[in-house]
Amino acid sequence: MNTISIRRTAFLWLAGLMATIGVCAATTSYFLVQNEASDFLDNQLRQIALYVGDARSSPATGPDSGAPHDPEDDFVIQVWDVAGKPLRLSHPAVDIPRQQATGFADISTGSDNWRVYTLAAPDRTVQVSQDTMVREELATDAALQAALPIIILIPLSLLTLSWIIDRIMARLNRLAVAVASRDAAADDPVPIDDVPAELIPFVNSINRLLARLRALLGRQRRFISDAAHELRTPLSALQIQIDNLRHDDRDGGFSQRLTELEAGIGRATGLVSKLLRLARYDAHETAPASQPIDLVQLALDVVARLNPLAESRRIDLGITRQDKAIAIGSLDDFEIILGNLIDNALRYTPPCGTVDVAVVITGQEARIEIRDTGPGIAEDEMPRVFERFFRARPQDSEGSGLGLAIAKAAAERQGVRLTLATREDERGLVACLIARMAS
Repeated sequence: MNTISIRRTAFLWLAGLMATIGVCAATTSYFLVQNEASDFLDNQLRQIALYVGDARSSPATGPDSGAPHDPEDDFVIQVWDVAGKPLRLSHPAVDIPRQQATGFADISTGSDNWRVYTLAAPDRTVQVSQDTMVREELATDAALQAALPIIILIPLSLLTLSWIIDRIMARLNRLAVAVASRDAAADDPVPIDDVPAELIPFVNSINRLLARLRALLGRQRRFISDAAHELRTPLSALQIQIDNLRHDDRDGGFSQRLTELEAGIGRATGLVSKLLRLARYDAHETAPASQPIDLVQLALDVVARLNPLAESRRIDLGITRQDKAIAIGSLDDFEIILGNLIDNALRYTPPCGTVDVAVVITGQEARIEIRDTGPGIAEDEMPRVFERFFRARPQDSEGSGLGLAIAKAAAERQGVRLTLATREDERGLVACLIARMAS
């Protein structure tokens, strides 16, 4: 799996940004300086024409051969009198046509191109020309000189950027070491004293996550403690029954004790099964494959399975409404949810009471309602009914306090909702399994 380096990513992006800025700045500087140099040279031509001297007393001469210079850089100066007679020609071999109007012009003479400024005065015409190639060379040299500092600064900026990123990453590395070296039992949050301001929200999120993990570990420890406590009683009873069977059968009570032993074993086995099922939900095991579930048939099957328990407690268990409803999910999880809800209702409903199951469609949702005639749940206890090992009053009712917790965990895995509320007539409880209808 490829890992993304924050340092490498930041360096590449920022380096690309700075390089782009440098190239753009150099290009802009090039054109700006080139234009400025061109304007300067144009003005130079104009000034030469204005201050060329007294053309009337100056005979036509050849180019100046005084100080050493490149002849290609010379200006071509032409002066005519009012009649068009040449008064001065600095380069007689260069024949640039006389322009009639004052101003700049671009003129081609054979293989050469010229930038020309003409000053048409009443008594004379002065024309100063410069080779276009020479002008471009001068402008290019000026532009390159302006861009050179930027070109040099780009690698220096990259080195500086690398140093800055190293400094930033050093602080991140210290933070990583601080988090990695923490003990699982540490209660204090990760310090944020030396953390960059941009990472403080991230560190705070880590601290909140660590707090949740500590709470989860605490719940797990309490769960183990509670499970051990709950298992101790049935296992102790089993041991007592075994001892009685082994040492005392003189009263002919062997059969009765064997029945009690089997009941104790059944309770312990049921509790262990619930604990294992709850542990699987906690481990976030992959849910079984989803399939269409006929909620009416599901209700009929669960009611039929729990009917012996209802008869043994002299409780009237039945289905009062059967709207045809199909949901999508795992049949095993739906059976666990509905079975625990009905089992919970049967255990809290007193003898001769009723537990009614109804499958009802409301809009795009299907509801399986379980209405009992039990004692209900006090308002202050309602928020805790889905907690593990919590049993609402009366405390002497049968059960381990895990049924609703298991139903809640299964419902969360299947994406369905569970609700508990007091009946409208306040004579019991209404438990609802709410699922979306299959489209």
